[in-house]
Formats: sequence, structure tokens, C-alpha cells
Amino acid sequence: MELGKKIQRAQAIIRSFDGTRRARLLAICLEIQRAQAALNQAAEPFFEVCIEQCKGLCCRNICINEVITQLDLIYILTLHKEIVGQMEKCARAETLFSADCLFLQNRKGPCIFGPDAKPERCIITFCQDTRPIKAQIKTVRSKFSKLSRYTLFQRPFLGIRLPQRCKSRRASASRRQG
Repeated sequence: MELGKKIQRAQAIIRSFDGTRRARLLAICLEIQRAQAALNQAAEPFFEVCIEQCKGLCCRNICINEVITQLDLIYILTLHKEIVGQMEKCARAETLFSADCLFLQNRKGPCIFGPDAKPERCIITFCQDTRPIKAQIKTVRSKFSKLSRYTLFQRPFLGIRLPQRCKSRRASASRRQG
């Protein structure tokens, strides 16, 4: 359904980057991964509560398309292209209704993405007061924002063409400067 299309689109976006831009994409994704690792370390007590008391309740009865974005898939597939087959298999199990997260191993957990390559909403959402880890959450969000801006301004995969009017304005502006 929609998740399968998001996965295919993420793969197409990643493939559209040439060597230099793909290296930059990877560098940004590695920044996110380091920020997630720092958040995981700072949030250890929070995760213990998640495992012991909540038992992964936040991964239950969700609408997967509202949790995992196109940007999350670009991030995950840039770092772990080897799990694309597993992700596609999970996406085929998608339903119209809310259900347990499709990316839980054996439908129980843990997540197939690993500790430092999770979707943004999954890594920054806690059912507790997050003031002690506010800085780490802010860093992760900031890095995802950087990835969003980077992918947004890469024209080849967007298929955006400037109208002729805009091209002529740009050309006349450059002539005036030169």
C-alpha cells in the first residue's frame, strides 16, 4: 500500500544522487546516527521504563504511515540498504487500519532498524517527562531537519522545472550583474 510506495520512492531518491551528493547525504545520515546514539545513551533510564513497564506500548496500535515518513526511509535506507528486502516484506503486510508496528521482529520486537537508525518519531517520543534529555532530542530533530532541507533542494529527483518566465528573469538578472 502506501508504505511500499514510500520505500520505492526513497530508493529512487537515494539513487538519484551522484557521487558527491550521495557522499553528502551519507554524511548527514551519519550525523543523525551519532545524535541518536547520544540520545540512546542519555535516555537509557527512559528506555528501561519503556521495556519494563510499558512493554513497547508505543509500538502497538499505530498507523504506520503517520509514524514513518519518506525522510525516515531515506535516512534508514542510506545507512542500511541491506534491509530493504525485509522492509518491503513488512510493507506488504500493511493494512488500512491501525496495527502493531510492521517493523517489529517476529511482530513482537525489537525493531528491525537497530538502536541508532530509527525513524525520527520513534526515537524522540517518550511517555515520560523528557526535560532531562531535551538537548539530545533537539539535536536529533535538528539533524533530521538538516536532512530534510538537503533532500528538498536537490532538484534531480524532484522533477521540478522552472517556468520559462522564471528562467528568463534569472538570465536577465545575471546579465545585469555581469
